[in-house]
Amino acid sequence: MDFELRSLGGVATDALTVLAEDIFGRGERAPGWFMRKLEREGVERELSVLAVAAGAPEHVPQDMLFGYFLIGQDPSDRIAHSAGLGVIAARRGGGLGRALVEAAAARLAGRFTALRVLAEPEREAFYARLGLVATARRVTLLAHGTCPISPVRWDRELADQAKQPWSPAPTDSDPIEVCAWRPGAWARTPPTLAATLEPLPGAWAHVSREGRALLVQRMLVARGVDPLAAVAALLARTPTSMPLLLYGADPVSSITATLLRGDFGEPSQDALHSTQHRGEFRVVQRFAAMDLALSRQLDNFRSRDG
Repeated sequence: MDFELRSLGGVATDALTVLAEDIFGRGERAPGWFMRKLEREGVERELSVLAVAAGAPEHVPQDMLFGYFLIGQDPSDRIAHSAGLGVIAARRGGGLGRALVEAAAARLAGRFTALRVLAEPEREAFYARLGLVATARRVTLLAHGTCPISPVRWDRELADQAKQPWSPAPTDSDPIEVCAWRPGAWARTPPTLAATLEPLPGAWAHVSREGRALLVQRMLVARGVDPLAAVAALLARTPTSMPLLLYGADPVSSITATLLRGDFGEPSQDALHSTQHRGEFRVVQRFAAMDLALSRQLDNFRSRDG
């Protein structure tokens, strides 16, 4: 082989940032984005795998970095999660992606029961050939807010709202979950970028500022509270110029279907404030949660696929 697999230990974050941007593009990411990603997703450098050129020195030059598989973990969770798999364009198609997944699985076996990845549709077949099985499907929905306030004023309002625990308040019965990411990601989101909003009594939205957008990491509504009215009320507090993202919504949920049709009910006038128009949701991401059981032999790896 003309490559080696190592842990991320000893590789500077700046070098990994450049590698990630070589793989996925620079986009509109703010400076320091990759470090924030590593921290929020609980990435373990010694469990993660780095692909480098064969014979690369300990301090690997940038042109000898080929790809990575980032592995994160949440406290007390026996399922390790992928925080990103990527290979530079010049090295794709030669089995490097397969080798990264196989190496990570070998490191995790015995310590975790499964490895979970979130695979977009075009990558599902790759992971399926490696033995991963889809356990759930989710979508990310996007709409713009419906309130005419400025983003600056909105940020000041967010700063006045405390970040609450993943399950913010007890209810008489299990609340309805409109969308959700991971508890660990929320726990590691800095309080300066996060807030828990209560758009209606009995409804809670864990939100974080992500560049220009507002990301809803989890939204809960108590039984008896209309989840559609809660979403409308959240839109009514969000600036018209700001994208609002509902991450991890169930694609077969009646709530999701109604949001996509755009005919969900209006909240009360008190909740609407000075709303000018209704937000319209669309799907901007589809993904499957796919698990690889680590208690059995990994026998589905083949020399093809990269």
